[in-house]
Amino acid sequence: EEERRLRRYIDLFNARDFDGVRALIAEDVQVDVVNRTRLDGKKEASTYFGNYERLGDWALSLGFVDDLPAILIRNPQADDAVRGFVLVHWRGEEVVRIRDFRHAPYCLENAHVRPVAV
Repeated sequence: EEERRLRRYIDLFNARDFDGVRALIAEDVQVDVVNRTRLDGKKEASTYFGNYERLGDWALSLGFVDDLPAILIRNPQADDAVRGFVLVHWRGEEVVRIRDFRHAPYCLENAHVRPVAV
């Protein structure tokens, strides 16, 4: 179940279908961009997606970080190296919390990162 929801989120994100991603998030979503900002509610969260929309140095894939289902942030311009990860929390089919560690590379240093084959 978790894998199915994460794959849908990843597929929409990679397709740059941010309206589709926004449709998945709850009105009361909380977004924590670690070391940067915290956003509360769907309206504020839209700026988070807008920031990714403007960048081209990422692609998302499914994986695990310390045995937790996670979204791996890869850099297709640098040998597809994992540069961060995102943890997504759900309430039913809605995303209620996003914790983005893109700007906290130190979190990867001692983490056990395991990609999931496509």
